[in-house]
Amino acid sequence: MLKAPAFLLASLALVRVASADRFSVHGTASVDAAVTDNVNSSQFGNREADVFFTVRPGALLTYALPRMVHELNAEVELSRYIAHSDSPVIAARGGWKGLFIPGPRSEVSFQANGSRSIVSAASAAAAPSDTVVMLQPVGEVVAVQGDANESGSYTATRELRLSESLFARAGKTDDHAAARTIVTSSEYGGSVSVDRTFQTNTLTVEVGASVLRLERVADAGAPMGSRLDRQINPRGRVQWRRDYSKSLSSSVDAGLVVVVPYGTDPYNPDVERHVGTFPIFGAQLAYTDVWGIATASVRRDVTPNLFVAANTVNNTAAVAAAMPLYWIDNTHRRQPRLAGVASLGLSQTKIINEGSSDAESSFLIGRADVGIQYAPRPGLTYTARYELMYQSSGTDAITKLEIPGFLRNTIYLTAAVRFPADVAARVPKSQRNSVRSDGKDRAPLGAEPVMDLTEGGSEGE
Repeated sequence: MLKAPAFLLASLALVRVASADRFSVHGTASVDAAVTDNVNSSQFGNREADVFFTVRPGALLTYALPRMVHELNAEVELSRYIAHSDSPVIAARGGWKGLFIPGPRSEVSFQANGSRSIVSAASAAAAPSDTVVMLQPVGEVVAVQGDANESGSYTATRELRLSESLFARAGKTDDHAAARTIVTSSEYGGSVSVDRTFQTNTLTVEVGASVLRLERVADAGAPMGSRLDRQINPRGRVQWRRDYSKSLSSSVDAGLVVVVPYGTDPYNPDVERHVGTFPIFGAQLAYTDVWGIATASVRRDVTPNLFVAANTVNNTAAVAAAMPLYWIDNTHRRQPRLAGVASLGLSQTKIINEGSSDAESSFLIGRADVGIQYAPRPGLTYTARYELMYQSSGTDAITKLEIPGFLRNTIYLTAAVRFPADVAARVPKSQRNSVRSDGKDRAPLGAEPVMDLTEGGSEGE
């Protein structure tokens, strides 16, 4: 069967919303009790344990009309460390998502987010199924970040769909160390793609480019010196998705990223710069149903790291799952209350050299997270989870560059509530992030699966 146009699902859902409440306001709150053996992600040999408590009061607002849906959220995070702070550590985050349906064959979505947080504590708000692993600065690093993206699609025929996207993101970090490092980075760009759907297969051709500005200002004695990279990164990619059954699917892709430096680095004005070319590729196997998903993937990609102000080549392997535990809670098969959520991600990261554009200075980063989630009713969730984070102290034979590594174990107990529980509408995720050829893993409006592993996508997409 040929895939139905993407607008059909959203349109039908929006009609249902039009007959219900269009506007809803909710309070949200979550509470963590946690224990860790490395409170500030300090380097090997300097680990300090602590117990901490986190409270996240927030608000959620949704508004729906027949051709548009909006979702606003805001949250303040207050963390109290028993041994390492005399007053709460404050973080904040907020965002907006919107879906618009201009016509019967098109849809446009927008998203914007902003946050201020401590990098070492950021994973406390992450889901156990989050497989993102990246090189991080160590210590009590404060990060201010913001991002925005837009994506649109037009269904030309039942078999052919055109898509485009624009994105921008920026961040600033300060490690407040004795040898201080301040990082200011930004990236913006866009892409266009064409999808051709066959009976159980979809072929996608995508081209795009991004512009980077990555600046690191470091005092003498800091782990990494001062540096300013300005680059244009054009890229192209071909992807093939195939559905083997109603639940099992796979995808493979391959492409090329070109790193084109421009301008002069004022901190290293004598460095001669060269263009670098990097092949990228990936493969994924996915199992999906209404209430859960499991994925296994390998990927090689080029992505800028805004935390350390460097463009990086990443070789990543990851597995993730969020599935109902039917054999324990067999009384709620249609609306399961108990689920297991877990992920394991390993990444070898190499920093692209400022002058030669070669990938060097290898680091190994890993994250394992496993938890059990219990939802006795909509809007109320209890989670117990264990997280392991690891980063190597890599040295490179040519540059002698070192970034301190760390090891951290953390156990969390979390309770989260939304009141009232029922929302007027939820913005579905973009069709571009579907792992299935037929798009049936795309969440319909108002759906709340156990865990949505396909939300967001890779940075820069």
